[in-house]
Amino acid sequence: MIRFEEGELEKELVPPAALWAIAALLVTVLIIAFVARTTGVGVVTLAGSTGADVEPVVERMISFGVEDRAGGGEIPILDGRTGEVLVVLAPGEGGFLRGAVRPLTRERTIRSADPSEPYLLTRWSDGRLTLMDPVSEIQMDLGAFGPDNAAAFAELLPRGETSAETASTHLAEEGKE
Repeated sequence: MIRFEEGELEKELVPPAALWAIAALLVTVLIIAFVARTTGVGVVTLAGSTGADVEPVVERMISFGVEDRAGGGEIPILDGRTGEVLVVLAPGEGGFLRGAVRPLTRERTIRSADPSEPYLLTRWSDGRLTLMDPVSEIQMDLGAFGPDNAAAFAELLPRGETSAETASTHLAEEGKE
């Protein structure tokens, strides 16, 4: 019991019943967490996230060109295989596109890797959209940033064609070199 003593006056700050209730609640939470962890009961997974039944639908290697500082800060986004300019981000545009690549670029800098190496943008059969850095092997689930932000990357994918084999072949060829 916690008691406050002031002269002859004693007050209980926390009633003993409340302390027992808190202890019982903590023990119950620990037991539930242990059971859930050991049995897998209550585990939430994303549909198709197991990887066994999910396949790439369309892929594209994309790279970000060097920012044109003299010309006002425009950044071209290029097809990583052909070098074709897909879109040019004007200053103040493409905040999410620029921001999503910054941590990947930082990882490349830490590893002393070439920042111009392309990234792999993939739409999966379960509808997810991911951006993977083949250099650092970091993969970002773009849907986690909301549908509008994911749509900014989705617009960079080829339309009306399945290029998953092309991008996968390109990655395999790079691994052989």
